[in-house]
Amino acid sequence: MTAWGQKKFWAFQPLEPAAGSIDEILQPQGTPVADGVWARRVSFSLTGLPPAGEIPRDRKAYVDSLLASPHYGERWARHWLDLMRYAETNGHEFDNDKSDAWRYRDYVIRALNSDLPYDQFVREHVAGDLLAKPRLSADGSSLESPIATTSWWFGEILNSATDSAKSRADAVDNQIDVFSKAFLGLTVACARCHDHKFDPIPTADYYGLAGVMHSTNVREAVIDSPARREAIAAKLGPRPEARGAKLALRPGDELFEGFEKWRAEGQAMAVSNGVASSAPREGVGSLTSAKLKMPKFYVHVLLQGTKYRRPRVGEGDLRLTLVADDFKSSHWYASGVPGFTWQSKRMTLSHGREWYFELVDRSRSGYVGVAAIVISDHKTPPGILENATLAAPGSVPELPESTFAMISSDENPRNVKLHVRGSHLDLGPEVPRGFLKVLSAQSREVAGSGRLEFAEWLTQDAQALLARVMVNRVWKHHFGKGLVASTDNFGLLGERPANRGLLDALAARLIAGGWRLKPLHREILLSEAYAKTVPVRRLEAEAIRDAMLQLSGRLDAKLYGPSVMPHISAYQDGRGKPPSGPLDGDGRRSIYIQVRRNFLTPMFLAFDHPLPISAIGNRTASVVPSQALMLLNNEFVLQQARLWAQRTMKEGLGPEDLVTALYRDAFARAPKVTEQIAALDYLRQHGDNEDSRADLCHVLFNTAEFSYVQ
Repeated sequence: MTAWGQKKFWAFQPLEPAAGSIDEILQPQGTPVADGVWARRVSFSLTGLPPAGEIPRDRKAYVDSLLASPHYGERWARHWLDLMRYAETNGHEFDNDKSDAWRYRDYVIRALNSDLPYDQFVREHVAGDLLAKPRLSADGSSLESPIATTSWWFGEILNSATDSAKSRADAVDNQIDVFSKAFLGLTVACARCHDHKFDPIPTADYYGLAGVMHSTNVREAVIDSPARREAIAAKLGPRPEARGAKLALRPGDELFEGFEKWRAEGQAMAVSNGVASSAPREGVGSLTSAKLKMPKFYVHVLLQGTKYRRPRVGEGDLRLTLVADDFKSSHWYASGVPGFTWQSKRMTLSHGREWYFELVDRSRSGYVGVAAIVISDHKTPPGILENATLAAPGSVPELPESTFAMISSDENPRNVKLHVRGSHLDLGPEVPRGFLKVLSAQSREVAGSGRLEFAEWLTQDAQALLARVMVNRVWKHHFGKGLVASTDNFGLLGERPANRGLLDALAARLIAGGWRLKPLHREILLSEAYAKTVPVRRLEAEAIRDAMLQLSGRLDAKLYGPSVMPHISAYQDGRGKPPSGPLDGDGRRSIYIQVRRNFLTPMFLAFDHPLPISAIGNRTASVVPSQALMLLNNEFVLQQARLWAQRTMKEGLGPEDLVTALYRDAFARAPKVTEQIAALDYLRQHGDNEDSRADLCHVLFNTAEFSYVQ
């Protein structure tokens, strides 16, 4: 079949749902699994944790309780983060932090727990910063919808790309690859160099989407709600008095554009008489310049503010930053010396690259001010005929707090030219911004970047495929295999659906039900097909670790907040090595452990945590010796086994009750007679003490049953 003949391919056709329920369509055979087996499977499936307490008899009530649990959002957010190649650092050499990445993770958890309609979830991901009526946070203090657009920017960033145009083209290619696989199950990025060889996606369609992303940038934004902005404005006093500088510019000096043209975020940052500064000390905000190409080798900044030193991790709260090719390459920090003073930097890595400035104040106790930026051929700054002045800002302790996030924004909307054979050095005709024609009912007029129209196209013209792909992902995580086994590829090279009628029926019900996912979960989990199926599969690394924390009593059920630094062992080394976090991650669930590209947690890697490179809908589930060695020798595993033993000692359990409780909590069943005898014999031989109990707990951690569900 030719690519162009595939317009009749099943994935591009309207829904053709089969009639009836899941069980009426599948006609499952066999006997339902035991209550304990079912409960353990459902609990891990919905929350990523083993069942706690007695085995439930009312299955519907149990499923409803798990869907209402906040742990549901944590579990399913981790599945979604795999698709978004979620990481909190840039990778490459220095592995610098991605500011506020954790806010996106929390956004996903909240969205899933509230059962946000999936079509709205999609719209917010594509264009949450452009929606006419963005959603607000639960307390009404900040905008929720724009946070979703952080997802465009989780790709790896080169520290010093030698070719800005190629670097940007590669970043856009990654964005198209991730979003087309995650939402549509299509490999659109294959059309970068030529028409797709198997699917009806011409190169022109690829560059229509590329134009949308080339017209989009990321910015460090304040996302306060209108009400919060009003509350802050009511507390702000007059701006500190300021006076601009008069400079003795030389040939080869270029005074950078006035700060009045920069984009302002937050109400604390403003421009007065040519001086950009933040006030009061508790106020926060940012100013961002337009994007240009660095023409010279030196940048001189006339700076004043609270003394500040860059922290070991991150860029810091009071700074002027030069961002080159999306990498925060240079920073200027105030020295705390009274008055404005020059600070100079050589642009060795930034010269000739696309760049912009951002002046940032995230501190609740300091301020920063810039009077001039001179881009120069000279190593030394120009002379000052009359220095700028800035009165120290006052203090407003009761000033309400603001919220920062890294979000998308339209910038210089434009079409791009087709890259012949994918090369940015060989340009063809200009391609209008647009979407995949194979799924478009009609052409759409594009304004701005085109992301808002892209969001509407996805949820309207492409809604059949959008629903199929999401339904299939949900089915996959419950059964271990999707109705379409190739979850990220619904094209010709992907697998055909095992039961298209069922897939389309569930997709149709998802749309008719307002795109809410919890009813879909409920229908699947309460079906006889699910109860009679025994999909033996290994748990993911995060579920194994979280189960250990729950059994040991160390699990901290706290939701949200900045990530915990990963524990860095003595054997992990490399450039950009961060300070180590606690061995047990402060008891937080695995989703709250910071994902550092160059320092991923070894236990996660052993159990096939995906590298955050592209959309991953099917994790590998290998069985290799390193997993057994990890469970046998890892410090965290040994620590949790001992804490589990200590918990049983505090509960005052005798030997027989101990063994029963251990098996019930770990496997949701009573111990077999042989298991009971073996455990009691061990305790008799070695004594019923903490060490012996820790050994017994460690043995249970090392069983196949602990790491698998059936």
